[in-house]
Amino acid sequence: MRKFKRTFIISDWLRNLAKKLFPQEVNDSYLYENMDDAMEDWLGIYHDEPFWEKDCHGKTLNLGASVASEFARLIMIEFESEITGSERAEFLQKQYERLKNVLRIKLESGCACGGIVFKPYVKNGVILPDCITQDNFIPIHYDSEHITGAIFIDQQCKGEWYYTRLEKQVYDYDTRSHTIESHFFVSRSYDSLGQETDPEKFEIWSGFEPIIIIEGVDRPLFAFWRVPFANQIDKDSPLGVSVYSRAVKQLKEADMQWDRYLWEYKGGELAVHAGEEVLRKRPTVDGKETNSFEMPETSERLFRKFAVSADDEGKAFYNVYNPTLRDEAYARGLNEIKRQIEFNCSLAYGTLSNPQNVDKTAEEIKASKQRSYTAVNDMQTSLESVIKDYIYACDVMTTVCHLAPAGDYEVSFNWGDGVLEDNDKEQAIQLNEVNSGIRKKTDYLKWRYGVDDDQAQEMLPESGGLFGGGGT
Repeated sequence: MRKFKRTFIISDWLRNLAKKLFPQEVNDSYLYENMDDAMEDWLGIYHDEPFWEKDCHGKTLNLGASVASEFARLIMIEFESEITGSERAEFLQKQYERLKNVLRIKLESGCACGGIVFKPYVKNGVILPDCITQDNFIPIHYDSEHITGAIFIDQQCKGEWYYTRLEKQVYDYDTRSHTIESHFFVSRSYDSLGQETDPEKFEIWSGFEPIIIIEGVDRPLFAFWRVPFANQIDKDSPLGVSVYSRAVKQLKEADMQWDRYLWEYKGGELAVHAGEEVLRKRPTVDGKETNSFEMPETSERLFRKFAVSADDEGKAFYNVYNPTLRDEAYARGLNEIKRQIEFNCSLAYGTLSNPQNVDKTAEEIKASKQRSYTAVNDMQTSLESVIKDYIYACDVMTTVCHLAPAGDYEVSFNWGDGVLEDNDKEQAIQLNEVNSGIRKKTDYLKWRYGVDDDQAQEMLPESGGLFGGGGT
């Protein structure tokens, strides 16, 4: 068992406990053993502890984390979103900011393991986001669009005590109700729950009710985002797959090639092979001579001692080892493996590989960027729907807990298109169109600065100088 499994994957004993507490739900749900094994591999790769770590002598590139981080960056690079419309909307916006502040970081973890749940909870009059990656909950009910029931596991260590809360959340379409049922445990060991306890006795669980039923809601009060790739591990699972799930073999080959590349430098270091008689004899000890030899000072890496006798002419053995390095060949091989990883992960060439060696034709450039754009656009589209579900859950929590006056709200999103377009080139094109008189100056200002018609008109210089000719 690898050391990270205990930390990052739901333990068997926790699954068994969930089965005892909620026998009908867990027994009726598929335990997704294949998905558990796959998530263990994906998370090991993400945490730089891949299952091939020993094969490459610990020399890893941690490319899995780079892929997950890059997708999170591309998703969020131009993200803008706001809730407007009323006093209720202003309150929701403040709560929404708490999720936005951590969204990119949490998305990286979700990209690595395949999915993440955004679950709001109320504490001290504010709504906080609980972000739970899919390795830390058990889906028990789901349809073609949503996970409608899940068991979430929250364990915290404070001092010598481990506090574990198992929370079952289920949405019922027939009754339009959402039920939250919690069980609380305290123990001195992370792998032993101890006895179920009353949450009122512990400050850590202040405000948590054992059972909460919220009626009159249209959807679950948690939102699950999954990586929008087909699940090739288990097509029946509601869970997602890692952004690098199709490139695990290539990630291993990249680390193996990197190990060879580093060894080429290590094994090819300049050295002098010399017989013992060439080296300096160690000084006497207590007046007695020693029969051992030592390397010259400051040259321990240079000299290598050999127990070789002098040749027939009495000359000492002495040879300079200075092989020709094959680093360029290894580097080309590693670069080609990185290109395959980029292709399998739907990333543009040059994201991981050397950008000087890719995109040699216009068609290659277009196809490479289009592949990345399509993948990221799918992620943004699915994430937008999930965020709307999260905001809906916040709105329900606000009503239930009487946190703000009733009111309507609207949510706006702007994801940008910087993944596909070169903004500098696009700006140059639009300026040229303005100066050629085929585009209005106000249209350019609206595009460039995101202003409305009146603001764009006010921004125009009286002489129209910066733009030259062209219509208004």
